[in-house]
Parts: sequence; structure tokens; C-alpha cells
Amino acid sequence: MLAHFMRVAVYIISVVLSMYGLSCFRFENYIKRGKIREFYIFYIVTSLGLAYLFAQFILSFVNMSFYA
Repeated sequence: MLAHFMRVAVYIISVVLSMYGLSCFRFENYIKRGKIREFYIFYIVTSLGLAYLFAQFILSFVNMSFYA
């Protein structure tokens, strides 16, 4: 039960960190007029993808360090 909670916590933290990390880029220079909705979809998908990769890296790293 604790392991599931920790996995969910790692995923949530990684989503927050990826959104915070993506916020440093100036995407408004590349957004076309009238395409704000598409940009937000891109932003969410990109941040979720980065969060998944980062969380998998952290969980694999912790898993290898415990069972190595």
C-alpha cells in the first residue's frame, strides 16, 4: 500500500516539476493567433510526457538501488 502511494506521489511531483520547468520557455513567441487552445493541449501533453519519463527514471533508479 505504501509503495502505491509513493508511486503516485512521485508522478504528481514530476508533473508539477515538468510544468514548472516548461514555464521558463517563451512559447508565446511561437503561438499563432487563434491557436491558444491547441497550445494548451500541446503544453499539457508535453508536460505529462516529460513527467512520465522523469518519474520512470526516478522509480527505476530507486528500484535498482534497493535490489542491486
